[in-house]
Amino acid sequence: MQTTDTPPLWSAREAVADRLAAAPGAVCSLDFDGTLAPIVDDSDAAALPAPLRERLVALRDCESVRVAVVSGRELADLRDRVAVEGVAYAGNHGLERWVDGRRSVAPDARLSADAVSRVCDRLGDRLAHVPGVVIEDKALTATVHVRTVPDDRVPEVERVVGETVEEVTSVDGPALEVRDGKAIREIRPAVGWDKGRAVEQLVREAPDGWLPLYVGDDVTDEDAFEALRERGRGFGVFVGDRETAADYRLERQRDVAELLELVVDAHCE
Repeated sequence: MQTTDTPPLWSAREAVADRLAAAPGAVCSLDFDGTLAPIVDDSDAAALPAPLRERLVALRDCESVRVAVVSGRELADLRDRVAVEGVAYAGNHGLERWVDGRRSVAPDARLSADAVSRVCDRLGDRLAHVPGVVIEDKALTATVHVRTVPDDRVPEVERVVGETVEEVTSVDGPALEVRDGKAIREIRPAVGWDKGRAVEQLVREAPDGWLPLYVGDDVTDEDAFEALRERGRGFGVFVGDRETAADYRLERQRDVAELLELVVDAHCE
């Protein structure tokens, strides 16, 4: 359930700090683009600011905190950009994970890789005339970036993406789905995995009673916010200003560093 009256986190700062301090531990999961890293027009230029990397390292070194970065980016790309050893990573919306030095892939996701590649090849031809469009093949999924596409051309891109995915899956299978994101269209296997499932798995692997929190800014992060609501414990923090299922919101990406400092204060000193 999404709502427009999500309270600012700082209006409940003391209550959030008390919840963190009262829990025996915390599972701190964070999106990358727009959360840990500022949004930029060129996704290849996204970078983790030094103050946030320092806080991730501090949290990683706490015995009562587990840190995970959960992103739509391909796992290898995500790990290279964050570059903090000893934290968990979930790439491609949780379809591939890196936990305790081992990579794993969600069941059936590999079966869709060839279909995703065919979609990307056809979109490269069919959208070559559209200025600003970028097609990113991430092996298990694909992203069509429209941030620099003229506004009046975005509906055309959306239509072509939908038609191409339907065409490929109707002939070649297995099933793919198209999901909206912030200035992107995500093409992924229809196997029931998303950021919510990724966060649920991370929480199950943590000690009993640890408090889960998730921080994100995109439409795809709503799956994680909803998962925490359904669990009835923990909380989600949305970065931005729109309807969301998160419990709290932050207005600006740079405020994420201060939120992480609350976790550091509760469990690392």
